[in-house]
Amino acid sequence: MLYFAGDRRVKEILDGAASGTTECYTCDTSLAELYYKTCEALGREVADLRYTSLRNSPMAVLATDERLTRTAGGLKCAHRKLALADAYVVAAAQRLRGTLVTTDHVIYDLKLVQTRLLQVP
Repeated sequence: MLYFAGDRRVKEILDGAASGTTECYTCDTSLAELYYKTCEALGREVADLRYTSLRNSPMAVLATDERLTRTAGGLKCAHRKLALADAYVVAAAQRLRGTLVTTDHVIYDLKLVQTRLLQVP
């Protein structure tokens, strides 16, 4: 969402992916959430455009699989205030040993993975 709002911090991250200096990942579950939230707020046409834009971006999209799903389910079970889509991205960050970039204080405060919190006004 921040990318489409023109946030420079997110643009820099995706520019790094485009140039090959940074690896960027998201999960199918996060794209589903982006799609439905965009569809609710701006309509299906905008949601389709944004979804397609991200699918065709240099960011890799991790499909759910048995291992990721079990890990995400375990995280959700242990940390009830963690949203399910967020449990998937935390599980992905654990798998990849990466830094999770988020605006979500719940994810940041849990300290389950290395996290970079982006403040939003």
